[in-house]
Amino acid sequence: ASHELRTPLAIITGYLENLLDDDMLEEPAMARRFLVIMRKHTERISRIVEDMLVISKLESGEASSLKIEPFKLRSCVNDVTERLESVIRNHEATVTVKLDDPDIVLHGDRFYFTQVLFNLVENALKQNPHPGLRVEIGCRSGNGHIQVWVSDSGVGIPTADLPHIFRRFYRVEKHHSQQEIKGTGLGLSIVKRAIEAHNGTVSVTSVPGKETKFLITLPVATLN
Repeated sequence: ASHELRTPLAIITGYLENLLDDDMLEEPAMARRFLVIMRKHTERISRIVEDMLVISKLESGEASSLKIEPFKLRSCVNDVTERLESVIRNHEATVTVKLDDPDIVLHGDRFYFTQVLFNLVENALKQNPHPGLRVEIGCRSGNGHIQVWVSDSGVGIPTADLPHIFRRFYRVEKHHSQQEIKGTGLGLSIVKRAIEAHNGTVSVTSVPGKETKFLITLPVATLN
């Protein structure tokens, strides 16, 4: 965690030194470019801190005080697609929703379920910035369980990386994202901890270039 925070802080400090010590403030265009970069790294630090707080709550026993209440899964899905609308549009991606029962109701903490879906869909979009990505959010129930999934048609996850992707700060490096500011590396850890707090499990399968699928399995007790 200290490394993840030090890196953007070092970048911000470097640009500040350039602005102040090298009189870059006298060059508005250059100064503005530096400020934009600094803002991105500041947002990254904020996201890391927020994600670490979420994981801390889930691991510290506060998960036992989750706000359990009935909620419609579709409402979580709508929240996620609305929050990511601009990213979906900019990536020219398509998000489809496939619910066996459009009105299905879960019992759980709506905040964490929304966060889980948000992290999974956002992760698919960030890892596949090229146009044409297809993302599916789905749900079905049966055999005493309810299953929720997020799948995408992107580049996929190498087999060697699959056992490690739920570890904190673990990233699958891809050539197309090397020039981009990385995510926090905590999103999938939050997914795993949040689902486990609801007595569920999450798994992933991936066929690169065809389908990557995160499958959440919950006990039937989470159904209304």
